[in-house]
Amino acid sequence: MKTTSRSLCTLILVLLANYAEAEELKKIYLDQKNNVHILTQKGEHRQLTHKGNASTPKLAPDNETVAWLKLNIWRAEGDDKPGSEELVIYRNGKSASIKCTPFIRDYWFWQNGRQIAIDCGGRHFAGREILYDARTLKELANFDQAEVPLEKRPDWSNSDD
Repeated sequence: MKTTSRSLCTLILVLLANYAEAEELKKIYLDQKNNVHILTQKGEHRQLTHKGNASTPKLAPDNETVAWLKLNIWRAEGDDKPGSEELVIYRNGKSASIKCTPFIRDYWFWQNGRQIAIDCGGRHFAGREILYDARTLKELANFDQAEVPLEKRPDWSNSDD
């Protein structure tokens, strides 16, 4: 019994520590060289990228998560700029990414930033929309846009959270 209680207390302390770690962010922006920077609520500044291949940075409504597209080094035929097949998510000092080919065409936060959705597919035809947990990046739901009419799509499919 003591071991079980001790294990439970340890688990609770770990969960509370992870919750307390949530860093509150104030702003995300791109510099002139397309590198991502953040400002924390405490006034700290951090440059998160250094290769100049970032695009479309967004701060989640909960101010705990930021994301941006990592641009490909190649361009699709007929495109004037490179696309992206990778979305980078930064939270609590750590980065992780979601990949989807051929392109991640758009992404948005859902449920106040607890979830993140992507629109993945080719440039000019229907693709897939996929919903992830923003903390674990576990896939929560998905659907094929060609098979689900606009009026029957789940609420998270609408990028206006």
